[in-house]
Amino acid sequence: MGGKTDLDRVVAYIPAEVKRELEAWAEAEERSVSWVVAKLIDKALQERRQSQQAPKVVNLR
Repeated sequence: MGGKTDLDRVVAYIPAEVKRELEAWAEAEERSVSWVVAKLIDKALQERRQSQQAPKVVNLR
């Protein structure tokens, strides 16, 4: 681990309780906390993109 990567780093400050929960999740998945957070961010961005692309329904009444 700790090899070279082409990924950028993002720093976030979170409550200790949230960090503990992320650590437990990562351990259960046999992944790193960074991996879990990256997947959560990716999912949130996909959902955001989909909602932005959704056609706006206009009520013409």
